[in-house]
Amino acid sequence: MALSHEELMRRIYQPRDTQELRQSYDIWADDYDDDIARQEYRLPGIITALMARHVTTGAGTILDAGAGTGLLGEWLSLAGFGDLLALDMSPGMLEHAACRGVYSGVQTGELGRPIDLPDGRFAAVASAGAFGITHAPASGFREMVRLTREGGHLVLSVRLEGMDEGGFEEEARDLETEGLVRRIESAGPLEAFAGDANSLYVVWVFLRLRGQA
Repeated sequence: MALSHEELMRRIYQPRDTQELRQSYDIWADDYDDDIARQEYRLPGIITALMARHVTTGAGTILDAGAGTGLLGEWLSLAGFGDLLALDMSPGMLEHAACRGVYSGVQTGELGRPIDLPDGRFAAVASAGAFGITHAPASGFREMVRLTREGGHLVLSVRLEGMDEGGFEEEARDLETEGLVRRIESAGPLEAFAGDANSLYVVWVFLRLRGQA
């Protein structure tokens, strides 16, 4: 399917539904890395720095949630983190992620829906750019918590635009109130793309506590 860049960006940032979003990322997959590089994409480096601050290398398997083409996985690998699993809704993006050679596996799955993986499977969950009002919903937090073992960490970025409307802060507070996590660090707002004040994200670091998500 041939789309202009303008129409592709409209479908990415203002999708009509999840199916259109998935199709759009499949279409963008071949050019994604080059396009993102031109915009000086910062989130993978920021997420990796926070992971290195809180998670020891060799702690266990790490889930890259909303992995896309695997840019975050490559950063994590360079920082010494191994045994990475990539999860994304787009098969086209995951094909590119698998080719990086940094993941022990890739799995198709949609953030905000049940993920076919066992409770406490991961030592940490990292996510760069996936959560936001037009992308992965706040309800996806709870599933990420379920997948993280007790004493593990979650490092999750959330797009600032629409954050309140999307209920992200409310969901984070609910998880804390229920005693499932403790928020141990907040960073931002941060520009996901250098010099682009419209690409602001916050990054939250959670410690997984006892309890059933």
